[in-house]
Amino acid sequence: MPPTTDVPTISAVVPAYNAADTITRTVQSILDQTLPVCEVIVVDDGSTDQTAAIVERLGPPVRCITQENAGPNAARNHGVREATGEWIAFLDADDSWLPNKLERMAPLLKDDPQTGVVHCYTVDERSWHKYDGELTFDMLWDHNYVGTSTAIVRKAAWESVDGFDEDRQLIGAEDYNMWLRLAARGWKFRLCPEELVEYTPAAGSLSSQVRRVLDGELLNARRIAEFANLPPARLQQRERELYAEYGVAMFHARDMRGARQFLGQALRFRPSVDVLARWLATWLPDAVWKLRRRMPQSAA
Repeated sequence: MPPTTDVPTISAVVPAYNAADTITRTVQSILDQTLPVCEVIVVDDGSTDQTAAIVERLGPPVRCITQENAGPNAARNHGVREATGEWIAFLDADDSWLPNKLERMAPLLKDDPQTGVVHCYTVDERSWHKYDGELTFDMLWDHNYVGTSTAIVRKAAWESVDGFDEDRQLIGAEDYNMWLRLAARGWKFRLCPEELVEYTPAAGSLSSQVRRVLDGELLNARRIAEFANLPPARLQQRERELYAEYGVAMFHARDMRGARQFLGQALRFRPSVDVLARWLATWLPDAVWKLRRRMPQSAA
């Protein structure tokens, strides 16, 4: 389907690091769109594999930019600075779009000059990632509803907050930080309530990653609280929620030491029966959990 004059120009930006195994599929999903982009910018973030060579062989409208390894947000910012489109559609190098993603989302780009972000759902999106009505700052503060690979961002909105924060300590909250700053500045978020993106979860052990991700989430909350001038009590409540959320994740991963630490931090902010019960359960001996796993499901 050829672009029409009333459709804003869209550039696709793909940060890539050691993505040789997935980058062709990812870029092809952009090229297969029923509504074409004006360009595809792949930013190779210091890969040590053949990512850049693969992308360079694809030819126009695909362009490869290389940089020293600086993290995904630095790569995204680099790509946006080079982009010529009025809107930037982001896609991570291991995800892909369904062919009609941009066509389905394009009508939402045109109506309101205060719209800063348009997003959709991923395939098999979990129910608690969905919402009704307008996505507000308060809703985003409680939960990140916007996946990076689903988002199309007005370049002027990106410029208004000086782009993505490139601090690599924000691991796990790189995009979330951006959405919150845009919402705090009054930019509107619009939802195309369709599952239009194939999302690939990051590899790696939960236990090995969760501590760094929690630190990133806490840093993000503190920075956004300062940026949006939130009261201290609201930040403390969010910190408690994060400790409890990640403590439960560690509990389910059977990392009882980590769960005990995080749930204990949540209890220090404010005691609650449910968090206390989880914390007490982390002290049960391993033999109890092994016995429980051996029990038939019908006996549970």
